[in-house]
Amino acid sequence: MRGRELVCLALLSWTGICMCGAADDDDGFLSAVMEFTGCTDAGEVDGDEVGRLSEYYEHPLMLNYASRSRLLSSGLLSAYQVAVLTDYRERTGDILSFEELAVLDGFGRDFVSGLKYFVSLESHSLPGIPSSRPAAVRNSATFRSGVRTGEDRYGPEGTYSMKYSVRAGERFEAGISMRSAYQESHFPPEKISFHAVLYGRRRPWKILAGDFRLRFGQGLALWPGFSMSGVSTPDAFARKPSGISPYNSYSGEGAFRGIAADFSLKHFTVSAFVSGLGLRDLAEGGKEISPDLLYGLNAGWYGMSGQMSITCFAVTPLVLPAIPSGTGLKEYFPTARISVDTRFSFRGTGLFSEVACDMVSGSIAALAGAVLPVSDGVRAAMMLRYYPPGYSGEYSGAVRSGSRCSNEYGASMALSHSCGRWIDIAGKTGFGSSERRYSGSFSADACYSPEPKYGTDTSSFQVKVIVSEDIRISPYFSLGLRFSGRYRSYGEPVRADVRTDFRTSFGNWKWNLRLNLLHCAGMSALSYLETGYGTGKVGIWLRAGIFRVDDWDDRIYAYERDAPGNFSVPAYYGRGYWTALTAGWKFARGLRLYFRGSFQDYPWLSPSETRKKPARAELKFQLSVDLFSLRRDSGPRSGKTSGPMACRGSP
Repeated sequence: MRGRELVCLALLSWTGICMCGAADDDDGFLSAVMEFTGCTDAGEVDGDEVGRLSEYYEHPLMLNYASRSRLLSSGLLSAYQVAVLTDYRERTGDILSFEELAVLDGFGRDFVSGLKYFVSLESHSLPGIPSSRPAAVRNSATFRSGVRTGEDRYGPEGTYSMKYSVRAGERFEAGISMRSAYQESHFPPEKISFHAVLYGRRRPWKILAGDFRLRFGQGLALWPGFSMSGVSTPDAFARKPSGISPYNSYSGEGAFRGIAADFSLKHFTVSAFVSGLGLRDLAEGGKEISPDLLYGLNAGWYGMSGQMSITCFAVTPLVLPAIPSGTGLKEYFPTARISVDTRFSFRGTGLFSEVACDMVSGSIAALAGAVLPVSDGVRAAMMLRYYPPGYSGEYSGAVRSGSRCSNEYGASMALSHSCGRWIDIAGKTGFGSSERRYSGSFSADACYSPEPKYGTDTSSFQVKVIVSEDIRISPYFSLGLRFSGRYRSYGEPVRADVRTDFRTSFGNWKWNLRLNLLHCAGMSALSYLETGYGTGKVGIWLRAGIFRVDDWDDRIYAYERDAPGNFSVPAYYGRGYWTALTAGWKFARGLRLYFRGSFQDYPWLSPSETRKKPARAELKFQLSVDLFSLRRDSGPRSGKTSGPMACRGSP
């Protein structure tokens, strides 16, 4: 070990001691993200989705004040849940507890247990009277930086990122974020995202300029960016489209830059958008610019029992080429698609479907499924999908087994359960502070590709199975078991992954021991011990682990704890060990400080290696602050008293 690594480790230990605890105990945040997205493993979660949910975690969505448009574009609720929520607010007034929210149709205790991390029930009304929306101005800024030893062990590498956002009640919001990654130039930043949104005062409409997401239907036509392949639980089957929503992530993946707007009239909403596909490349520089224009619209009906919408969009080159007669329209419209999607709910049973046509090739793709309650504590889901080889999967993000929504015929099913008596969790109070003794899920997915795929020269198939079970042994101990298996007709046919997590909780102290075995080309293993202490304002997490992975096909992924808005699931390969310290401190007046230090070394050689890999050390720092917050309440009416009647419960 060189002096540089020793200095890094010394700084790591010194900083952790000086902060005397780390970030607030956000251990439940990742569990909420996984439950909310329907995943059983952190490696299945989209990093941008974690960043988006982190913003709601630090600045919760105010359910009693948010407009229908804001609720839909948040992506936290389905259109049916939004309709139920807004109708309930109008009839009975503000929601003052998560127990009250959980009894609404389409919500339920399990869903609200995850949702409560991202929403607020703040209210300025007496029970039975809806609150008028306060005129509030909130803004916040985040700065983070990092340094690590270089790949060649000569000189450190640096990274930095910044983010700023401002929101003025229900009328306006804006934000900007920038990032320069390791091995990239520090100025100008490698990635820049920005947006500004203006919302209607009396009518529900919005106009957005800058970067935005487009997510409609079940993702078969338009749902760009990363999306999970396969399904783990029934909650992952049906998508929750956010329509047009602002984008303020560091990566820029899956975002469009241009102008978009939507307008709602009672149960109908019309959305329109136009984006220059080369605008991001032009701003970031050093890339080949694509002078293409993407434009389209979505028209939908959203009622109490469900929703139905039609989406159409096309891509057109700004510089039209000279095309010989008889060539067709493909050169004028490289991409053109239209889809129809539906989703209905009735007494807890949800039906969803989407049919999309690729206008260029004439191929038609379709999916359909259902999510239904079987009994108290048992939910099931099933889905069929048909993605012909001629269908273009570009800009699509529907459920699938492979990387694209093309050349795949598949079927999926899942079952989740919770049973046994309720057991209080040590160190937790309020809603969500107890769990059933047994909870888990089972899912199976099968797909067939009629044309060559993934380097094969013939048709292929694949079958995946995931089994997950959590056992709450006592208020202090719980056991997590997970098995994932895969068999396919190409590459390494068999892959089996077995994982065990033994978790303990004693007041503010928590421990977790993981054992992970994986078999594919050979046998690999990983294990770590993690301990953490959190009080709600300060906390600390320390992890130490060891791994033995001799083949890249046997790599093991393990989620690494980090500051809010950061997400990392590295692949461990080789023979070595690592240790990491994550810390943070929440000060008064919205000041939050986070730190992470890690060290990884490879002292043992794999059979195929002739020289050891270099050791690596990394330090990361993040500062977040709410710059100011101004509020002008509308004042009491109809006997209403001012002051918060309810707010977000403690996670």
